Amino acid sequence: MRFLKIASVALILTACAESTTIDLAKNQFILQTSAEAACGRIATTKVANKMAAVETLRRGYDRFVILGAASANNTQTVVTGPTYATTYANASAYGNRAYGTSNTYYGGQSVLFTGTHDQDLNVLMLRKGERGYNSAIQAKQVLGENWKEISEKGINTCT
Repeated sequence: MRFLKIASVALILTACAESTTIDLAKNQFILQTSAEAACGRIATTKVANKMAAVETLRRGYDRFVILGAASANNTQTVVTGPTYATTYANASAYGNRAYGTSNTYYGGQSVLFTGTHDQDLNVLMLRKGERGYNSAIQAKQVLGENWKEISEKGINTCT
């Protein structure tokens, strides 16, 4: 049972996410992020925010503002039926009466999580001296100490 819990946590931590951009202007784009069901809505939003920072740095800007956001939960949980059933029965007869019990044990059910969590962000990138720069989000700060490495590789997991 403990192994199953550890494996489940490992699956969640390595769940895949991917992002794509649609340019709106030289300094503005739509970022579309999609992550596996195991990521959850909040983790998908965090991935999208980090990818907005990555794209900002890749394009030579320092800060960004999220002008709009939209999300969708396209996930579902499917439970499969049992793959086998074993029935045990006991019967006894005393005179004109019969007594019996029956138990059926099921096994082999699977729980499947399918679909994606999706997040769209409208991102405006800014450089020093541009209007709104001081109130914008610092891309390097969003990514942390390893900002350079992360901006090169991007984000493809929801950790």
